Amino acid sequence: MLDKIKLSIAFLILISSLLFSIGDDYLSNRFTKPDKNILVVNDLTTEGFNLIAESEKLELWFDEDTYSIRVVNKESGYIWGLVDSKNLSGMNRVWKGIASSVLTIEYFDKNALSYLLSISDDSVKKEFIPLEDGLKINIEYENLGILLQLFISLKNDHLEFYIPFESIKEIGEFKLASVYIAPFLGAVRENKKYGYIFIPDGSGALVRFSKSSLSSNIFEKRIYGKDYSIENLREVSDLKASRPNDFLRDEPTIYMPVFGIVHGVNQNAMFGRVVSGDEYSSIVAYPSGSVTPFNWASVKFIYRQKYLQPTSRSGSGIQVPQKKKNQFNAKLQIYFLNGNDANYIGMAKLYRSMLLSEGILSKKFKTGDIPLSLDFVASELEKKVLGFNVLSTTSYKYIEDVINLFKEKGIENLLVMIEGWQDGGRSGNKISKLSFEKSSGGKDELLHLYENYNNEKTKIVLVENVTKVTEKQININKEAGTNLSQSLIYEDKNNKDLWFYRSYYTNIKLASKYLEEKASKLDELGIKNLAIQEYGIKLYGDLLVDKEIFRDQAKELVKETVEKITEDMSLVFFNANSYLWKYADAIVNIPMNNSQYLFETDTVPFLQIVLSGYIDYFVPFMNDGFFSRLDVLKSIDFGAYPNFILTEIDNYYLFKTPLWCYPSTKFEDWKKSIIDIYSQINEALKHVRGYSIEDRKVIAPGIVLVSYENGIKFLINYTKESFVYKNLEVQPESWILINKGEEKDE
Repeated sequence: MLDKIKLSIAFLILISSLLFSIGDDYLSNRFTKPDKNILVVNDLTTEGFNLIAESEKLELWFDEDTYSIRVVNKESGYIWGLVDSKNLSGMNRVWKGIASSVLTIEYFDKNALSYLLSISDDSVKKEFIPLEDGLKINIEYENLGILLQLFISLKNDHLEFYIPFESIKEIGEFKLASVYIAPFLGAVRENKKYGYIFIPDGSGALVRFSKSSLSSNIFEKRIYGKDYSIENLREVSDLKASRPNDFLRDEPTIYMPVFGIVHGVNQNAMFGRVVSGDEYSSIVAYPSGSVTPFNWASVKFIYRQKYLQPTSRSGSGIQVPQKKKNQFNAKLQIYFLNGNDANYIGMAKLYRSMLLSEGILSKKFKTGDIPLSLDFVASELEKKVLGFNVLSTTSYKYIEDVINLFKEKGIENLLVMIEGWQDGGRSGNKISKLSFEKSSGGKDELLHLYENYNNEKTKIVLVENVTKVTEKQININKEAGTNLSQSLIYEDKNNKDLWFYRSYYTNIKLASKYLEEKASKLDELGIKNLAIQEYGIKLYGDLLVDKEIFRDQAKELVKETVEKITEDMSLVFFNANSYLWKYADAIVNIPMNNSQYLFETDTVPFLQIVLSGYIDYFVPFMNDGFFSRLDVLKSIDFGAYPNFILTEIDNYYLFKTPLWCYPSTKFEDWKKSIIDIYSQINEALKHVRGYSIEDRKVIAPGIVLVSYENGIKFLINYTKESFVYKNLEVQPESWILINKGEEKDE
């Protein structure tokens, strides 16, 4: 009876995915809205400010009385600054100070309560010292006993803020929690200006300026995801988005240390990048109506967080701040854009150019037919009345047959990933050793598959996960990570009836050691391709007393480990933070949406624009709810390649395995759809593989024009009506390719 219920649930999930795509979904915040051509008026002046520094492109002005700043973009004449003191109505004293000040701190008192205080407060002693390219501000919060220095420097094309760690002093019982640098730089009251905030949530999100609402929701997410060695991982669902934590895919995180603000699309924009201290930072964005009537966004540098200090063996305790500060130098750079670059696309292209100059991105000269990603699960744990066994879900001989089938269809550019190849299956293998599951063919047949089918076009890749694991995969008391509370690092789902509802996070030092050892042993066997789950996006330290590995150290350890592996192997990541892009041959399951919080008005492909032409990236599993017609069009729109998770056996036999929540994975059921979907996406993207997205315009609701550096454009129609653009017509829910010169004004 239970099996039938589960089968019904699986089909309901599948049907609901189909139904969700029916209607004008392209008008939701899962897609991008058209921009308006509304002129933005410059409402700030430099009156009362002194010119401190000047470069070829910018001027930095400073008010000695209020310690506020103005930045003049010399190319456009546009003035950026903090909120003018005359425009602070509707705010209390504390927030008035924050809005007009270049620095605000959050601090903890002796009762672990937190407060905000800006340097404009009368209790703060401060002095500025002019420097050749800017100024240094010595700041003393006399009543708190907190001292620090802020350097503001003007470079040729950007403004730089810097707080050296050694300048921070704490004298007394008050402790520094976090610092906001110029949080209201570029802030806009309600919808007094046309524009938006850009935040790097998932693929990218816009928060368009609007009138104040009664909503108190704000955006605050850690760069590179939560710090699992400190933060609570067992939070309940909230009302920001209808997304319970039993959802099959994790909520999108922040992979890039950037944000932006636009004042008038294609007119003026500022783009922020954290270049030091990113491991200990959050991107914050406040829509108008949440605390103040202003839309503002900034970076929060985190020096201390609260954590649960146990007071009993049962695990209960009290929330207290970290005793030691996080050690880092905080550095934030702000760039100013104008004209056609003053939008999220211009920001993405600027960021891409930075990564190119730093060697993080590089051309790989891939052209022709796009790759198709097929993720086969070879084996998985299965519940029995007593205990469990390993269920073979896909044999290696079957995978060979599938590859041959695609070759017959003319599809040879395949990324064939294999999960559950280890002894114990996908959720039961011991991550500390290299082993091979016999039920799907064992070591010999796996090596036969690799040796006979891995080539320049078809890539056989073994999937490994040493990070987020089950209790069957590690000795939890010896191998799981330890948080600041001296408890094991684990994550629970709300539904305790799920098998393996609890996931553990491996000690980061052990995870790195196991990954490097396995890669070395696979290399000795002649296997040169590895796909890594979780390790590329879960950044956390290990805080076992006297053996601490802090988050910044964990980041360096991960980079060093991956760099060693890529000396001999090609790596595919199931998503990766930006510091690992240098080592990625491909990225699968790239987010195609943002978190869809209610205040996020648009989804944009910022992440995809940055990576396009440099790293192949693939959509989330299309047979897991991303296979509608609009999803196929979105893949073309974002330049993303198809991806499927598959098994040989029917889903009916997966009910007693952790795979039960995937509604449909049997290859035979998806064979025709895979070929059809691949053909549609390849017909478009084969023309631009290896080239970058250079522009993207939403011409009308549901009508998108995407331009590539080789001159090819795609006109995409998400709507149910045909659309004529200049002299070209695109059919409903379809696309057309436009060669250079084919657009002609009527």
